[in-house]
Amino acid sequence: MPAERHPLPRPALHPSFHPASHRGLQRRLLILAAAALPGLALAQKWPAQPVRIVVPYTAGGGSDNIARALGTELSRELGQPVVVDNKPGASAMLGAELVARAAPDGYTLLLADMPHTITPSLYKTPYDALKDFTPVALIGSSPLVLAVNPKLKAQSVKEYIAMARARPGQINFASGGTGTATHLAGELFKQQTDTFITHIPYKGSGQAVADVVAGHTESMFSSAPTVIPHIKSGALRALATTGAQRSPALPQVPTMAESGVRGLTVLHWFGLLAPARLPPGIQTALHDAVARAMATPALQAKLQSLGLELTPRTAAEFGAQMETDAARWARVIKERNIKAD
Repeated sequence: MPAERHPLPRPALHPSFHPASHRGLQRRLLILAAAALPGLALAQKWPAQPVRIVVPYTAGGGSDNIARALGTELSRELGQPVVVDNKPGASAMLGAELVARAAPDGYTLLLADMPHTITPSLYKTPYDALKDFTPVALIGSSPLVLAVNPKLKAQSVKEYIAMARARPGQINFASGGTGTATHLAGELFKQQTDTFITHIPYKGSGQAVADVVAGHTESMFSSAPTVIPHIKSGALRALATTGAQRSPALPQVPTMAESGVRGLTVLHWFGLLAPARLPPGIQTALHDAVARAMATPALQAKLQSLGLELTPRTAAEFGAQMETDAARWARVIKERNIKAD
Protein backbone atom coordinates (compact mmCIF):
# COMPACT_ATOMS: atom_id res chain seq x y z
CA MET A 1 0.00 0.00 0.00
CA PRO A 2 1.60 3.29 -1.05
CA ALA A 3 2.66 5.67 1.68
CA GLU A 4 0.38 8.60 2.26
CA ARG A 5 1.75 11.82 0.76
CA HIS A 6 1.74 14.99 2.78
CA PRO A 7 2.18 18.38 1.15
CA LEU A 8 5.43 20.13 2.01
CA PRO A 9 4.93 22.95 4.50
CA ARG A 10 5.07 26.43 3.03
CA PRO A 11 7.77 28.67 4.42
CA ALA A 12 6.52 31.29 6.80
CA LEU A 13 6.27 34.76 5.30
CA HIS A 14 7.87 37.77 6.92
CA PRO A 15 5.21 39.83 8.69
CA SER A 16 5.92 42.78 6.37
CA PHE A 17 5.51 40.69 3.21
CA HIS A 18 2.60 41.56 1.01
CA PRO A 19 2.06 39.70 -2.29
CA ALA A 20 1.13 42.85 -4.17
CA SER A 21 4.25 44.74 -3.01
CA HIS A 22 6.43 41.73 -3.89
CA ARG A 23 5.03 41.72 -7.42
CA GLY A 24 5.70 45.46 -7.63
CA LEU A 25 9.34 44.95 -6.59
CA GLN A 26 9.78 42.22 -9.18
CA ARG A 27 8.32 44.50 -11.83
CA ARG A 28 10.71 47.35 -10.93
CA LEU A 29 13.70 45.01 -10.99
CA LEU A 30 12.69 43.71 -14.40
CA ILE A 31 12.32 47.27 -15.71
CA LEU A 32 15.79 48.21 -14.37
CA ALA A 33 17.34 45.09 -15.87
CA ALA A 34 15.71 45.75 -19.23
CA ALA A 35 16.93 49.37 -19.16
CA ALA A 36 20.50 48.21 -18.51
CA LEU A 37 20.57 45.75 -21.41
CA PRO A 38 21.08 48.29 -24.24
CA GLY A 39 24.01 49.93 -22.42
CA LEU A 40 25.54 46.54 -21.64
CA ALA A 41 25.20 45.38 -25.22
CA LEU A 42 26.63 48.67 -26.48
CA ALA A 43 29.63 48.38 -24.16
CA GLN A 44 30.28 44.81 -25.25
CA LYS A 45 30.59 45.74 -28.93
CA TRP A 46 32.26 49.14 -28.41
CA PRO A 47 34.28 50.44 -30.21
CA ALA A 48 33.00 49.45 -33.62
CA GLN A 49 33.97 52.68 -35.42
CA PRO A 50 36.49 55.56 -35.21
CA VAL A 51 36.55 57.68 -32.06
CA ARG A 52 36.65 61.48 -32.36
CA ILE A 53 38.40 63.77 -29.87
CA VAL A 54 37.11 67.33 -30.18
CA VAL A 55 39.68 69.98 -29.26
CA PRO A 56 37.95 73.34 -28.64
CA TYR A 57 41.06 75.29 -29.66
CA THR A 58 43.08 75.91 -32.80
CA ALA A 59 45.67 73.42 -34.04
CA GLY A 60 49.21 73.68 -32.71
CA GLY A 61 48.43 74.68 -29.14
CA GLY A 62 48.97 72.72 -25.94
CA SER A 63 45.58 70.96 -25.99
CA ASP A 64 45.98 70.01 -29.63
CA ASN A 65 49.46 68.58 -29.08
CA ILE A 66 48.25 66.53 -26.12
CA ALA A 67 45.21 65.20 -27.99
CA ARG A 68 47.29 64.11 -30.98
CA ALA A 69 49.93 62.42 -28.81
CA LEU A 70 47.24 60.58 -26.86
CA GLY A 71 45.26 59.71 -29.98
CA THR A 72 48.18 57.85 -31.55
CA GLU A 73 48.53 55.43 -28.62
CA LEU A 74 44.82 55.27 -27.87
CA SER A 75 44.03 54.09 -31.40
CA ARG A 76 46.35 51.12 -30.83
CA GLU A 77 44.59 50.25 -27.59
CA LEU A 78 41.10 50.54 -29.08
CA GLY A 79 41.85 48.95 -32.43
CA GLN A 80 40.06 51.87 -34.11
CA PRO A 81 41.29 55.18 -35.56
CA VAL A 82 41.20 58.14 -33.16
CA VAL A 83 40.58 61.39 -35.02
CA VAL A 84 41.41 64.82 -33.56
CA ASP A 85 38.87 67.46 -34.62
CA ASN A 86 39.69 71.12 -33.87
CA LYS A 87 36.54 73.18 -33.19
CA PRO A 88 37.74 76.55 -31.84
CA GLY A 89 35.47 79.47 -31.12
CA ALA A 90 33.35 81.25 -28.49
CA SER A 91 35.91 80.81 -25.68
CA ALA A 92 35.98 77.02 -26.25
CA MET A 93 32.20 76.83 -25.88
CA LEU A 94 31.66 75.82 -29.50
CA GLY A 95 33.55 72.54 -29.19
CA ALA A 96 32.18 71.83 -25.72
CA GLU A 97 28.58 72.31 -26.86
CA LEU A 98 29.17 69.99 -29.82
CA VAL A 99 30.21 67.21 -27.43
CA ALA A 100 27.49 67.96 -24.89
CA ARG A 101 24.86 67.51 -27.63
CA ALA A 102 26.47 64.38 -29.13
CA ALA A 103 25.12 60.87 -28.61
CA PRO A 104 26.48 59.30 -25.39
CA ASP A 105 27.96 56.32 -27.21
CA GLY A 106 31.69 56.79 -26.58
CA TYR A 107 32.51 57.94 -30.12
CA THR A 108 32.65 61.70 -29.43
CA LEU A 109 34.92 63.00 -26.68
CA LEU A 110 36.11 66.42 -25.53
CA LEU A 111 39.73 67.25 -24.76
CA ALA A 112 38.86 69.63 -21.92
CA ASP A 113 41.17 71.71 -19.76
CA MET A 114 40.84 73.84 -16.66
CA PRO A 115 39.06 76.77 -18.41
CA HIS A 116 36.11 74.39 -18.90
CA THR A 117 35.31 75.03 -15.22
CA ILE A 118 35.92 78.79 -15.47
CA THR A 119 33.73 79.70 -18.45
CA PRO A 120 30.34 79.20 -16.69
CA SER A 121 31.21 81.98 -14.23
CA LEU A 122 31.75 84.44 -17.08
CA TYR A 123 29.32 83.47 -19.81
CA LYS A 124 25.85 82.06 -20.23
CA THR A 125 26.95 78.69 -21.55
CA PRO A 126 24.59 76.63 -23.74
CA TYR A 127 25.38 73.62 -21.54
CA ASP A 128 26.13 72.77 -17.93
CA ALA A 129 29.90 72.27 -17.64
CA LEU A 130 29.46 69.60 -14.97
CA LYS A 131 26.05 67.97 -15.44
CA ASP A 132 26.15 67.68 -19.24
CA PHE A 133 29.41 65.71 -19.31
CA THR A 134 30.73 62.39 -18.06
CA PRO A 135 34.31 62.44 -16.69
CA VAL A 136 36.39 59.79 -18.45
CA ALA A 137 40.05 60.28 -17.59
CA LEU A 138 42.46 62.90 -16.33
CA ILE A 139 45.41 62.96 -18.71
CA GLY A 140 47.70 65.14 -16.64
CA SER A 141 48.32 68.53 -15.10
CA SER A 142 50.93 71.20 -15.54
CA PRO A 143 51.77 74.32 -13.60
CA LEU A 144 51.45 77.67 -15.26
CA VAL A 145 54.68 79.49 -16.04
CA LEU A 146 55.35 83.17 -15.53
CA ALA A 147 57.40 83.88 -18.63
CA VAL A 148 58.84 87.20 -19.83
CA ASN A 149 60.45 88.54 -22.95
CA PRO A 150 64.26 88.42 -22.50
CA LYS A 151 64.43 92.19 -23.06
CA LEU A 152 62.66 92.71 -19.74
CA LYS A 153 65.43 93.13 -17.19
CA ALA A 154 63.74 91.16 -14.42
CA GLN A 155 65.69 87.97 -13.76
CA SER A 156 63.46 86.76 -10.90
CA VAL A 157 59.95 87.14 -9.50
CA LYS A 158 61.33 89.45 -6.82
CA GLU A 159 62.78 91.78 -9.47
CA TYR A 160 59.56 91.54 -11.53
CA ILE A 161 57.49 92.62 -8.51
CA ALA A 162 59.88 95.47 -7.76
CA MET A 163 59.59 96.74 -11.34
CA ALA A 164 55.80 96.49 -11.25
CA ARG A 165 55.63 98.48 -8.02
CA ALA A 166 58.03 101.10 -9.32
CA ARG A 167 56.05 101.48 -12.58
CA PRO A 168 52.37 100.84 -11.72
CA GLY A 169 50.36 99.89 -14.81
CA GLN A 170 53.33 100.22 -17.17
CA ILE A 171 54.27 96.54 -17.19
CA ASN A 172 51.72 94.33 -18.91
CA PHE A 173 50.86 90.66 -19.04
CA ALA A 174 49.21 88.86 -21.92
CA SER A 175 46.59 86.13 -21.67
CA GLY A 176 44.62 83.88 -23.96
CA GLY A 177 41.52 85.97 -23.24
CA THR A 178 39.47 87.42 -20.42
CA GLY A 179 38.56 84.76 -17.90
CA THR A 180 41.05 82.18 -19.11
CA ALA A 181 43.32 80.37 -16.68
CA THR A 182 46.23 82.54 -17.85
CA HIS A 183 44.23 85.68 -17.05
CA LEU A 184 42.99 84.53 -13.63
CA ALA A 185 46.49 83.45 -12.59
CA GLY A 186 47.66 86.99 -13.37
CA GLU A 187 44.82 88.43 -11.30
CA LEU A 188 45.74 86.16 -8.38
CA PHE A 189 49.37 87.25 -8.73
CA LYS A 190 48.37 90.93 -8.58
CA GLN A 191 46.21 90.23 -5.53
CA GLN A 192 48.93 88.30 -3.69
CA THR A 193 51.73 90.77 -4.49
CA ASP A 194 49.75 94.03 -4.28
CA THR A 195 50.86 95.12 -7.74
CA PHE A 196 49.12 96.80 -10.66
CA ILE A 197 50.04 95.08 -13.93
CA THR A 198 48.02 95.80 -17.05
CA HIS A 199 46.14 92.86 -18.54
CA ILE A 200 46.29 92.47 -22.35
CA PRO A 201 43.76 89.84 -23.52
CA TYR A 202 44.26 88.01 -26.82
CA LYS A 203 42.04 85.71 -28.83
CA GLY A 204 43.87 82.56 -27.87
CA SER A 205 47.09 81.73 -26.06
CA GLY A 206 48.97 81.09 -29.32
CA GLN A 207 48.69 84.73 -30.36
CA ALA A 208 49.51 85.88 -26.82
CA VAL A 209 52.71 83.84 -26.72
CA ALA A 210 53.71 85.06 -30.18
CA ASP A 211 53.43 88.68 -29.07
CA VAL A 212 55.43 88.10 -25.88
CA VAL A 213 58.14 86.39 -27.94
CA ALA A 214 58.11 89.34 -30.35
CA GLY A 215 58.29 91.82 -27.48
CA HIS A 216 54.93 93.49 -28.15
CA THR A 217 53.86 92.48 -24.65
CA GLU A 218 56.28 91.89 -21.79
CA SER A 219 55.08 88.91 -19.80
CA MET A 220 52.41 86.27 -19.40
CA PHE A 221 51.23 83.31 -17.41
CA SER A 222 50.98 80.32 -19.72
CA SER A 223 50.46 76.59 -19.54
CA ALA A 224 53.82 74.82 -19.62
CA PRO A 225 53.14 72.84 -22.85
CA THR A 226 52.62 76.11 -24.73
CA VAL A 227 55.81 77.93 -23.67
CA ILE A 228 58.39 75.24 -22.94
CA PRO A 229 59.65 75.15 -26.57
CA HIS A 230 60.19 78.94 -26.45
CA ILE A 231 61.90 78.75 -23.05
CA LYS A 232 64.27 76.06 -24.28
CA SER A 233 65.10 78.08 -27.40
CA GLY A 234 65.79 81.22 -25.36
CA ALA A 235 62.91 83.19 -26.90
CA LEU A 236 61.31 83.48 -23.44
CA ARG A 237 62.67 83.55 -19.90
CA ALA A 238 60.82 81.59 -17.20
CA LEU A 239 60.69 83.30 -13.79
CA ALA A 240 58.56 80.84 -11.81
CA THR A 241 55.98 78.07 -12.01
CA THR A 242 52.71 77.77 -10.10
CA GLY A 243 53.06 74.15 -8.96
CA ALA A 244 53.52 72.93 -5.41
CA GLN A 245 56.88 71.49 -6.47
CA ARG A 246 59.25 72.32 -9.29
CA SER A 247 58.21 71.03 -12.69
CA PRO A 248 60.29 68.05 -13.90
CA ALA A 249 60.21 69.68 -17.34
CA LEU A 250 61.68 72.93 -15.93
CA PRO A 251 63.72 71.80 -12.91
CA GLN A 252 65.85 74.95 -12.92
CA VAL A 253 62.79 77.24 -12.52
CA PRO A 254 61.64 77.95 -8.93
CA THR A 255 58.02 77.77 -7.81
CA MET A 256 56.06 80.85 -6.82
CA ALA A 257 56.28 79.77 -3.19
CA GLU A 258 60.06 79.51 -3.45
CA SER A 259 60.03 82.98 -4.97
CA GLY A 260 58.16 84.43 -1.99
CA VAL A 261 54.62 84.44 -3.41
CA ARG A 262 52.26 82.29 -1.33
CA GLY A 263 48.76 81.14 -2.25
CA LEU A 264 49.41 80.92 -5.97
CA THR A 265 49.36 77.17 -6.58
CA VAL A 266 47.54 76.64 -9.88
CA LEU A 267 47.60 73.44 -11.92
CA HIS A 268 46.29 73.50 -15.46
CA TRP A 269 44.72 70.08 -16.02
CA PHE A 270 43.80 68.31 -19.26
CA GLY A 271 41.30 65.48 -19.45
CA LEU A 272 38.76 63.61 -21.55
CA LEU A 273 35.03 64.18 -21.14
CA ALA A 274 32.13 62.42 -22.84
CA PRO A 275 28.47 63.47 -23.10
CA ALA A 276 26.28 62.89 -20.05
CA ARG A 277 24.56 59.52 -19.65
CA LEU A 278 27.50 57.61 -21.11
CA PRO A 279 26.92 53.93 -20.27
CA PRO A 280 29.13 52.90 -17.31
CA GLY A 281 30.56 50.00 -19.30
CA ILE A 282 31.87 52.34 -22.00
CA GLN A 283 33.12 54.85 -19.42
CA THR A 284 35.16 52.11 -17.77
CA ALA A 285 36.43 50.74 -21.09
CA LEU A 286 37.52 54.23 -22.18
CA HIS A 287 39.19 55.04 -18.86
CA ASP A 288 41.09 51.75 -18.89
CA ALA A 289 42.19 52.22 -22.51
CA VAL A 290 43.52 55.71 -21.70
CA ALA A 291 45.36 54.32 -18.66
CA ARG A 292 47.00 51.63 -20.80
CA ALA A 293 47.96 54.18 -23.45
CA MET A 294 49.49 56.48 -20.84
CA ALA A 295 51.50 53.59 -19.40
CA THR A 296 53.49 53.29 -22.64
CA PRO A 297 56.99 54.81 -22.41
CA ALA A 298 56.56 56.66 -25.73
CA LEU A 299 53.45 58.56 -24.62
CA GLN A 300 54.84 59.22 -21.15
CA ALA A 301 57.97 60.75 -22.64
CA LYS A 302 55.96 62.87 -25.07
CA LEU A 303 53.54 64.21 -22.45
CA GLN A 304 56.32 64.89 -19.95
CA SER A 305 58.29 66.76 -22.60
CA LEU A 306 55.23 69.01 -22.91
CA GLY A 307 55.42 69.75 -19.18
CA LEU A 308 52.60 67.46 -18.06
CA GLU A 309 52.78 65.72 -14.72
CA LEU A 310 51.03 62.37 -15.04
CA THR A 311 48.97 61.69 -11.92
CA PRO A 312 46.52 58.77 -12.31
CA ARG A 313 42.98 59.48 -11.13
CA THR A 314 39.73 57.56 -11.21
CA ALA A 315 36.91 59.04 -13.26
CA ALA A 316 35.12 59.92 -10.00
CA GLU A 317 38.20 61.72 -8.64
CA PHE A 318 38.50 63.65 -11.90
CA GLY A 319 34.86 64.71 -11.61
CA ALA A 320 35.39 65.85 -8.01
CA GLN A 321 38.40 67.94 -9.07
CA MET A 322 36.28 69.68 -11.71
CA GLU A 323 33.67 70.57 -9.08
CA THR A 324 36.35 71.96 -6.75
CA ASP A 325 37.89 74.07 -9.53
CA ALA A 326 34.51 75.43 -10.62
CA ALA A 327 33.83 76.67 -7.07
CA ARG A 328 37.33 78.16 -6.67
CA TRP A 329 37.30 80.14 -9.89
CA ALA A 330 33.74 81.36 -9.37
CA ARG A 331 34.96 82.87 -6.09
CA VAL A 332 38.01 84.52 -7.71
CA ILE A 333 35.92 85.99 -10.54
CA LYS A 334 33.45 87.44 -8.06
CA GLU A 335 36.12 88.88 -5.73
CA ARG A 336 38.10 90.46 -8.60
CA ASN A 337 34.91 91.65 -10.34
CA ILE A 338 36.03 90.11 -13.63
CA LYS A 339 33.64 90.54 -16.54
CA ALA A 340 33.62 88.84 -19.92
CA ASP A 341 34.64 91.01 -22.89
